Amino acid sequence: MGTRLTAALDPRRPIHRDRFNEYFVFVLSSVGAAIVVPVTLLIVFAFVGEPGVLVFLAASILLELGLIFGLGRPQMQRHERIGWALLWGTAAAVLGLCFYYLVVDNLV
Repeated sequence: MGTRLTAALDPRRPIHRDRFNEYFVFVLSSVGAAIVVPVTLLIVFAFVGEPGVLVFLAASILLELGLIFGLGRPQMQRHERIGWALLWGTAAAVLGLCFYYLVVDNLV
């Protein structure tokens, strides 16, 4: 599994569509939307100042899609990419909204 994970994270190597890579992209998407993106934005905006909810949501969506399509590089057809982007863009927005009002609004 170590070499498969290393290959999945290496942008020079193509990712083939198999069960491991499907799970990798799913876990990357869900952990990114729920933990990585909101916490990263919290740290950034702790130094920059309170961004406002719309800026936070837009940054959440852009970072999530960058994480999926930049790091994960899933091999999908066009309609699958659009569906995946809508699904995880919406998930990042909803989780980002909750995180903003529960954490960022109280801390920053």
